[in-house]
Amino acid sequence: MNKKIIIISIVIVMIGIFLYVLIMPQKTIDILLINGVLHTLAENEISGDAIAISNGVIIDIGKSIDLQKKYSYKNVIDLENAHVYPGFVDSHAHIYGLGMLLSSLNLVGITSPEDVIKLVSEEVKNKKPGDWIYGRGWDQTLWQKKEFPTNKLLDSVTPNNPVILGRIDGHAIWVNQKTLDLANINKDTPDPEGGKIIRDKSGHPTGILIDKATELIEKIVPPPSDSEIEVYLTKAFEECVKYGITEVHDMGLNKQLIGVYKKLLNEKKLPIRIYGAIDAPSKDWDEIVQNPSLLNFTEAMLKIKAVKMYADGALGSRGAALIEEYSDDPGNRGLTLLSDSLMEKIAQDAIKIGFQVCVHAIGDRANHIVLNLFERIIRKAGNSDYRFRIEHAQVIAPDDIPRFAKLKVIPSMQPVHCVSDMDWAEQRLGNNRIKGAYAWRSLLDAGSIIPAGSDFPNDILVPIVGFYAAVTRSDPFQEQINSWYPEQCMTREEALKAYTIWSAFSSFKEKNKGTIEIGKYADLTILSKNILEIPENEILSTEVLYTIVDGKVVFSKN
Repeated sequence: MNKKIIIISIVIVMIGIFLYVLIMPQKTIDILLINGVLHTLAENEISGDAIAISNGVIIDIGKSIDLQKKYSYKNVIDLENAHVYPGFVDSHAHIYGLGMLLSSLNLVGITSPEDVIKLVSEEVKNKKPGDWIYGRGWDQTLWQKKEFPTNKLLDSVTPNNPVILGRIDGHAIWVNQKTLDLANINKDTPDPEGGKIIRDKSGHPTGILIDKATELIEKIVPPPSDSEIEVYLTKAFEECVKYGITEVHDMGLNKQLIGVYKKLLNEKKLPIRIYGAIDAPSKDWDEIVQNPSLLNFTEAMLKIKAVKMYADGALGSRGAALIEEYSDDPGNRGLTLLSDSLMEKIAQDAIKIGFQVCVHAIGDRANHIVLNLFERIIRKAGNSDYRFRIEHAQVIAPDDIPRFAKLKVIPSMQPVHCVSDMDWAEQRLGNNRIKGAYAWRSLLDAGSIIPAGSDFPNDILVPIVGFYAAVTRSDPFQEQINSWYPEQCMTREEALKAYTIWSAFSSFKEKNKGTIEIGKYADLTILSKNILEIPENEILSTEVLYTIVDGKVVFSKN
């Protein structure tokens, strides 16, 4: 009799539990994504086609039918077999520069100086005498005569308006005589250390200023207001999310720009995450070193925790510092922009306040100098988790390639630079030295990781184009795939990691993002195709369907 009572009691309890499960309230979540093809990149991958998101975080992954029963949701998105990737990160770019480009004369891709002059002459019609005219993106390597232009061309249409036109790489400017006069630059003006004023045979400035020489002009340019900066940033954000970018490592910030970012953060107007590097040497950097608490604010969407220095200039303007002279410019070995002692002081200050050190180095001489710098610091202070970064790492001497992995220095590179430069880079470097340029495979095989970026607005910001460049090393504007030094290509898995996992690691965020896993930020890039498997010639036609950042849909194609 007692046994029957026990059995009946157990049955009643089990029925009670079953009924409770049926009627218990479902947890309400913000978004449920269903019917997707998930590319999680996680080591312990969870099978499923659905993602539950709440408070900006992935809280569950599973089958659509199961998660629809498990949760109630404010929004559900049927992905209809679209492909879901960890959110793409641009590991080296300039948000403010992109906004300025979108707000001024866009000279990218223009194939002659005469066409630039036409655009400037049209802009003059909208200006009063004395108003400044800005533009960016010219590239003399695209012109029939691959020579620097002169101020005389600009003077013919703009005698009364100061004009500043930035080169595509941001390391040279083209100005008219009005601008030179305002800056008091003439035949007697010496080249500043780390810069060069291009001159004619008589020694007169031609209107082209390279690297540190650009500062002679920049110091007389009217500074932008906070409201103007906000407009520029907003335009840049809109462009980024269209192409699946969920985070940008924004290089070379100043105090004013950080202030505007902080304002947008407080007003919840940051649609993408920003990992910022402060420009140094600068007064703003000195102030931060003295008082790091100035940057104590919410870090989920905005984190300023790095410093950015320039070791040299750019290859296109022959300012990159090379060990041997330029193959197409005998006697010129490029420019070093900062002394070893100053770079070491800035780096040591950064370490003291817990900042990451990022150094722009393009030429093989600059990369060697910076690797030596990092090695000295490690030797003195010990091999801690610094995650030192060399930005661009574009041309590397063979003996220096394995030093990156040995010293745990991260080569932060931009795949699009390779396909943008390949028509002229070999002329600059010669047949032998070019083998150490854009050398992704050599670095990867030596044990490095490569976080990928675009350096926008200096190059194409679209991650899909960067992914294509990484796996094909072929011109994205040509129908036929014709790989340039194909032995240096990345695999597709490596290229995807470059925009996700490796980018997250390079900013100390691997615990929060880079893969699709429960507990990580709900930053997702959703594409129309499987870029890991489709034929190479279909990669560029892949569309971004959704960009999700912090659990919010910041872009939808429809």
